[in-house]
Order: sequence, then C-alpha cells, then structure tokens
Amino acid sequence: MLRNAVLLESVPDGELEQLGALVRPVGLKAAETFAVRGQPSPGMVLVDAGSLEVILDSTPICSLSPGSIFSEESLVGDSPSPATLRAAIASEIGVLERDAVDGQLDLMPKLWKVLDQAWRHRFLTARLYAIDLFRDLPGEARLALADAFEEVDLPPGALLAQEGKVLDSFWVIREGQAELELPEGNDPPSVPLRVGEYVGDLAVVENFPQSATVRAPYGLRAMKLTRAAFLTTLDRYSGALAEVQVAAARRKESIL
Repeated sequence: MLRNAVLLESVPDGELEQLGALVRPVGLKAAETFAVRGQPSPGMVLVDAGSLEVILDSTPICSLSPGSIFSEESLVGDSPSPATLRAAIASEIGVLERDAVDGQLDLMPKLWKVLDQAWRHRFLTARLYAIDLFRDLPGEARLALADAFEEVDLPPGALLAQEGKVLDSFWVIREGQAELELPEGNDPPSVPLRVGEYVGDLAVVENFPQSATVRAPYGLRAMKLTRAAFLTTLDRYSGALAEVQVAAARRKESIL
C-alpha cells in the first residue's frame, strides 16, 4: 500500500518495509471522525478495510476504499489536514505519523532525500513565489534556488541577523521558532517568527545593515541561501538575476 503513494515511488523496498513497521493501526466506528480540515494532520492515512468519506465544507466529495492513501504531504511538513475524514462504516486504517518517521530517518537515507526534495519543491518554492523578489523568476529557476539552500541546525541563542550588521544570507525557518527583537521599551519585547517565515531576502542581492536582531532562543532548523549560492544558481538562467534586481529596486521605490 505504501508503494501506491506517489511521494514514495522511488523509495527502495527495504526502506518501505522499515516504514511499514512504523504504521500505527487504528479502528474507527461508523460515523467516527478521524481528521478535521484545517486542524493539525494526524499523519498519512492508509485505508485497510471499510470506507472513509472525504468532506469539504460539510459536503462529502469522495470516498476512500481499501488501498487508498490520504494526506501523504503530512510526511513532508506541518500542514493542516486538507479535508475532514469520517468513517462511512466501521473501518480499519493505518496511520503513519511524521514524528515517528523523523525519528527513524537516519536509518532510511533514500527516504530522507525523497522527503527533503519534496519539502523543497512543494513548500520552499511556493514560499519563494510568495516573495516579491522571486515571483517573476521562471519556475525552473525557483526550483533550482530551493535546491541551493543549505539545511542548518542552529543552537539555542544563535543569531540569524544582528541589528546594524551586514547580512549575506537569506534564511527560511524550517522547524522551530525565532524571535525578532523589538526596540527597548516595547511590550512584548519581541515578535515570533514561525515555520515558513524568513529573514534577509535582500541580503542575496546587496549589502545593507539589518534593521533588527533575529535570534533563535531555543535553537531551530533553518534553510540558508548564501549570496554566492544564489548568484551561482541564477547564472544558469538568462536574465534571472536582472529580474530579481528589478524587483529589489521596485520594493525600495515603494518604501520611499
């Protein structure tokens, strides 16, 4: 059944067997709700027996029969459940929780690569598209930039940016939380920056002093794109760097 997941199609059989051992069996009574749209996803669901309704806005849109898989993207990131799941009849399902998988990734190197690439290509490229500097880039250039980020585990107290200091890297928070420190006298004294939020996008274009300090008080996992990696990557796409520079100039004009 795991082989039916598009996300896992290139994972070798040995690692799929290891993954299968992490699946938690769950029995559902008729009309019992298992996942709720917009709330944290319980994990990837594999239907073993019975039938589950997929519900959007109180309306069932389809049903899941034995062999079906729901919410494989929950293995990639902390996205909410895309729909509500309710058992149409008594059903047996398997649940693969992200935390359980993360705890075993050192033993499944191919799976780690698959999940990392999926996160970069699904989440990180979408995040880049939402930032004005990168929106006009060709799609393949954004994918290449997503692959150029380095994953970094920062210890407690590490700085992502320091007020008055020049920054030469662009950071996107992958796991955990950072804090943007506000000027003295503010209450609260800082603003939280959570998963998907970023620091220093303009730093890959030019030198400029940072206007605030951003700290990881408890440590976090972040994606780091250095200016050198940014320039090397966009050099492969004609006109791409010019697009970013034009967008940067446009942002400055709008601020002024």
